[in-house]
Amino acid sequence: MTTRTAISAATGAAVTGAALALARGVRQPGARLPGDRLVRRAVLTRTMRAPMPGAPGAVWPWLAQLGAGRGGWYSIDLIDNGGRPSAREIDASLQRIAPGDRLEASTWGGPPFVVTSLEEERSLVTVLRARRGRLRVSYAYVIDAAGPGTSTLTARLRMGGHPGLLALALAPMVLLGHEVGQRVQFARLRRRVSGR
Repeated sequence: MTTRTAISAATGAAVTGAALALARGVRQPGARLPGDRLVRRAVLTRTMRAPMPGAPGAVWPWLAQLGAGRGGWYSIDLIDNGGRPSAREIDASLQRIAPGDRLEASTWGGPPFVVTSLEEERSLVTVLRARRGRLRVSYAYVIDAAGPGTSTLTARLRMGGHPGLLALALAPMVLLGHEVGQRVQFARLRRRVSGR
């Protein structure tokens, strides 16, 4: 599958997913995940899951090198990595990650995601604080073993604080952008984990 085909398929699925999410509200109930307490009164919560063709130990190295200017976000590189393709190989120099590390959201500037906690081969939790703390976004990745040599990757976005009227007005576009980007990221991570 070409990148263009993958993005087109992800966009179609994302439009449907975003429309359904907006129809039922942007808060999704579900099991607590690491990082949920970082944004106590979320105005938007979105949880997505995808099967991965590898055990948690095969998925983790790709998450450990997330970040613009690092391994990338494996999503829409033109937007979140300055057009530079996300990593296609594991880079040993990017495998050391710790709480307090900054993962740039894009190469265009703006506040970074800061690692708040992690458990190797299990979870990576980050938070982004924008403009004097008025907006707070947490992003958690959780890897669960699903069977022999397979796992499930869960990604949860939570947005809270006082985003302002403009941000609330743009919420449908933010949600759609998140849906597209997350689906592309999952598809690319599946290919990398499987060695394709």
